[in-house]
Amino acid sequence: MGPLALALDLGTGGCKASLWSADGRSVSETVVSYPTLHPAPGRAEQRPDDWWDAVASATRAVLAAVPGAREAVIGIALSGQSLGVVQVDAGGGLVSRTTPIWSDTRGDVADVFERIEESDWYLRTGNGFGAALYPVFKARTLRGEDPEAWARTRWLLGSKDWITLQLTGEVATDHSMASGTGAYDLTTGDYSDDVLAAAEVDRSLFAHPREASDVVGTLRAEAAEILGLPAGVPVHAGAVDNAAMALGSRGTREGRLYAALGSSSWMTVTSAAPVVDVATRPYVFRHAVPGLFISALSTFSSGTTLTWLHGILSPDTDIAAFIDRAAESPRGARGATMIPSLAGGTPLEGGSAVRGALHGLDLGTGAPDLVRACLEGVAFALDRSLRHIRALSGLPAAELLVSGGGARSAAWNRIYADVLDTTLVRTSVDQQAATLGAAALVFVGSGTWTSFDAVDDAHVELERLLPDPDGVTAYDALRDRFTAAADAAVLFARSSPKETP
Repeated sequence: MGPLALALDLGTGGCKASLWSADGRSVSETVVSYPTLHPAPGRAEQRPDDWWDAVASATRAVLAAVPGAREAVIGIALSGQSLGVVQVDAGGGLVSRTTPIWSDTRGDVADVFERIEESDWYLRTGNGFGAALYPVFKARTLRGEDPEAWARTRWLLGSKDWITLQLTGEVATDHSMASGTGAYDLTTGDYSDDVLAAAEVDRSLFAHPREASDVVGTLRAEAAEILGLPAGVPVHAGAVDNAAMALGSRGTREGRLYAALGSSSWMTVTSAAPVVDVATRPYVFRHAVPGLFISALSTFSSGTTLTWLHGILSPDTDIAAFIDRAAESPRGARGATMIPSLAGGTPLEGGSAVRGALHGLDLGTGAPDLVRACLEGVAFALDRSLRHIRALSGLPAAELLVSGGGARSAAWNRIYADVLDTTLVRTSVDQQAATLGAAALVFVGSGTWTSFDAVDDAHVELERLLPDPDGVTAYDALRDRFTAAADAAVLFARSSPKETP
């Protein structure tokens, strides 16, 4: 058996473990889930111990599925969910049994932007989500809420970096994870003293960033026994999930673009410089590939909007059959238009106060029309992101790699191709992009691969879907209708009274 990489993707819903061979094949894969806790409005927490249990279970499962795998693993790398903050004491122990994850909005930004301009903070960091989501601001809240626990806090670690600590006993991070702290300057490649001073957070709380493919330690004997691996296996720094997914989605060179179509969806470009814009706030991370950045615009509620509609209209039917009902409605859904901002909008969509809307309904509107309006609404929302990220980055129109659960529907892909007026390409990697990216870090970091370009070889084309000229023409005529409805949703949000307790 040839060399294998153990890739671990620490996501929001669970840990995906995968063994990859050096010829770019996933030979074993499993997922072990863990819960998210919501102790109060705006709070979203997970237990790091649950992450570790999932890592151990998933690793043992993939090793058991491949005879000889235990001895063939040449390295371990993680992809980890971003924007979390794990408090660790000087001895490496957890200060708190739970930790806020990326979607937790507790960050305290109260007076920070009196000391540094908010737009300057964004342009330095590329942190285009709401500031309250970023670890440097969550740290301020943790300090204020529990001073005793804060006094014992020596390190603030990201999700995959805490797992790396369990594996190796070493405190380490990489540039891509560091760039999501809210305090990392994209131009200098280090934490910003100005931002840290404005936030009143000490630089020493954050690990010094390394390159994602660097070996940061080796597998400790205790951890090796738990995982079922030999002690001494090299552990690489790993990458934040956005960067690992971009790497696994062929984002190895400047100008490459891909679409992730899932519960939320985004358009991500790989470039030699950050793609930033104060008005629309693309979010930017340092890439796992040295010298590159990934910049993205997103729609928060895409697959989740469809799931909501499915639960309202037809909860007992198969989701694929539900989507297929869109074929019973013509392009334009007989006038029905949906704005899929059920979880709030991005800055490009009008901000977090924007909510979803249905327009153009009449007594003849049927269930198939609502399904089609949903699919078309998500496609139009992503079309706006695609057009804008192409314009900001100077990219010409070109084929688009698509991945994720939303890319598996033929009906929806037809709508995407025609609304985006872009050739869509699906490959064999699909939802394995993050683990492929992590595996690539092992193979490049170990010298097994001479460059990240070998990622391309893992992608076997499954489908190429060209836009239908009639569909493109039809949706061009409908685009203004969607834009007007989206603008109305923004105006409605701005005119709605603020809720009071």
